[in-house]
Amino acid sequence: MRCYGRARSSLFRREGSMNTSISARALKSVGLSALSLLILPVAAYASTAMPAPATLDIAPNIIVASIAGHAKGQPPSSSDCIAAITFACYSPSDMANQYDFMPEYAAHHDGAGQTIVIFDSFGSPTIRQDLATFDSAYGLPAPPSFMIYQPEGNVVLNYDNLPSPVGIHNKNISNELGWAYETTLDVEWAHAMAPGANIALVVVPVAETQGVQGLQNIENAEAWALAHHIGNIWSNSFGTAEQAFHTPTTIRNLNELYHAAAQQGVSVFVASGDFGVANPDKQGRLFPFPTVPFPTSSPDVISVGGTEIPIPQPALTTYNPETVWSEFGFLGTGGGYSTVFGEPGYQVSAAIPDASSARGLPDVAYNSAVVGLFIIYESFDPRFNPDWVEVAGTSAAAPQWAAIDAIANQADGPLGFLNPRLYQIYTNGSYGAAFHDITVGDNSASGITGYSAAVGWDPATGLGTPDVHQLVVALSATSP
Repeated sequence: MRCYGRARSSLFRREGSMNTSISARALKSVGLSALSLLILPVAAYASTAMPAPATLDIAPNIIVASIAGHAKGQPPSSSDCIAAITFACYSPSDMANQYDFMPEYAAHHDGAGQTIVIFDSFGSPTIRQDLATFDSAYGLPAPPSFMIYQPEGNVVLNYDNLPSPVGIHNKNISNELGWAYETTLDVEWAHAMAPGANIALVVVPVAETQGVQGLQNIENAEAWALAHHIGNIWSNSFGTAEQAFHTPTTIRNLNELYHAAAQQGVSVFVASGDFGVANPDKQGRLFPFPTVPFPTSSPDVISVGGTEIPIPQPALTTYNPETVWSEFGFLGTGGGYSTVFGEPGYQVSAAIPDASSARGLPDVAYNSAVVGLFIIYESFDPRFNPDWVEVAGTSAAAPQWAAIDAIANQADGPLGFLNPRLYQIYTNGSYGAAFHDITVGDNSASGITGYSAAVGWDPATGLGTPDVHQLVVALSATSP
């Protein structure tokens, strides 16, 4: 997920071989103001470096690591990753087994007839060929339609046509590269889990900065997509702490778009954040109390939190128990209670634990942890050769939940804004089958005490993670 703010850390590289559990070609920060992704390209060097909290108080560094022992041009196996860096790296089939997608695929429910709309700054100049490479490696079909829109004006990239390899980039180039990684993750994994769905990528030529610059461009693009009926399933991976905005009224005004979208039957899936309850102000200083970002705090979106599969697995063949995502003392799932929005009716009806009568989040969760990374393919970064890359964060969770919604809409008919139906499931007998209730862990981070998982809904993992097949069955019995 991208957080608005200014990143202070700079790019650096460490090369060579060392006796360590981390195998990395480089540890680099892309310097963007928003990226909550850990990115590990597959190559051949090693480094002891891990991001230090001091460089990650605003946005996490992007870690570029090497995974040796896999066939050139092919994605590494999870066993390759475990051997090289001790962390697993999971494929689309692993996630399909973990979350029970397979019965839906067998019923030919793959998102056909639906459109997933992804919103990003800048996009990626190589996304079409990178998606084709990703699909070929994993035996996926091309999406029926893949459209790219630029309603706020043409994107001009500062790193296009730079010599390769290149050295340290300026802030603008680093920011653009970070968004290219985000775009690649969003597109490849939304498509991976709903391969029959259409993909629409909507990009703007400006990056967000603490809700002051760029957010209005994104919202303009979203308003354009809503007016032009581009699709009714949206995926967003950006946000900033509610307290970083000028006033609560500013947030409420911005939320009018999401309220209008929900009223028109659009489900907007938004990553809940990757720093637990610790979020920065405009100067990059952490608020000394638990905070949640907007727009994931909106009652008109589906907030998607993160979990972890604690023991890295060579392959996932069935469901593996999960805990709240919380790693390294500063990374973890966003979650908590809004200071701007009151508790929405669907949460009131479900009687979620909420002493403050505020909007609680996240609504749902999905694997997001470094211990269980996702693999993407990229060829846009001029600093490195085209290769397979590993990423983590709730940025990976939101597009995959959008894919689940595409499958459910195909199977059950138009479902509209999904949250009321999800909380109906929580109150009936199908909850235990449709969701994996996460009851272990908390989202404390950077010395700020967070929220613990508990039986039922909680402000760390929401309703839990999906059993996709059982969720589709349960949704068929709900009403708007």
